[in-house]
Amino acid sequence: MSVVTVCRAVSWTALLCLAACAAPSETTVHVCRNIATGQYCVQSGDSLSRIAQRFQTDVPRLKALNGLKSDVIRPGQVLTVSRPQPQSAGKAGKTAVSAAPRSGAPSAPAAVGGTVLQWPLRGTVVVPYGSYNKGIDIAAPRGTLVHAAADGTVMYSGSSVAGYGKLLLVRHSDSMVTAYANNDNLLVPEGAKVKAGQIVASVGDSDRNDGRTALHFEVRVNGKHVNPNLYLPSPRHSTDANAQGRGRDWHSR
Repeated sequence: MSVVTVCRAVSWTALLCLAACAAPSETTVHVCRNIATGQYCVQSGDSLSRIAQRFQTDVPRLKALNGLKSDVIRPGQVLTVSRPQPQSAGKAGKTAVSAAPRSGAPSAPAAVGGTVLQWPLRGTVVVPYGSYNKGIDIAAPRGTLVHAAADGTVMYSGSSVAGYGKLLLVRHSDSMVTAYANNDNLLVPEGAKVKAGQIVASVGDSDRNDGRTALHFEVRVNGKHVNPNLYLPSPRHSTDANAQGRGRDWHSR
């Protein structure tokens, strides 16, 4: 078992303590309230070209979406980075991630305190939930946008928790928390209120042996790891054929 795997086994109580007690970053994080899906809060050091690259668009489109006459932007400014796409009746209800239906899984996702989760991004589940993986790993290209699985409050945004890289923790209720790990960029600060589907991060390096980048996604209910598949909509396609049995190698060197 790798050192990082051991780190992942740390109790949720200890993880929450680290989240609460982590030293604040020296970089000023600007908080924009009531950010909607498709919007972004400009941070110090941002430029239109960097934001365009991050959200897989271009500068002229960003300027057109926001009525900008120049390339000048300021920290704390809210920019529209994409327009919501209307969902056709034929596509309604389709899941956001390619993954394998879990044998015996319920036809509808479980809800906790009225909270129903949605997939955080499109991708392929390459490591399923199991004894060596306390969540699921969803492979996607570096920079792929990560979305909040449900409405909630960001309780941690940082990189002080060993084994998780750049990590977001979102509290959805008194009993449910979701974790988004191995990000390239964290796009919401601690204390921010997020809506289901809101962009919160982008996929980063996961140190996988096969070189693929992946989001590590966990769900905790009453402080305990649970299988995310029980709380997510039923997937449509098959799991990566090489995923089974690979959880032991996650993050191994």
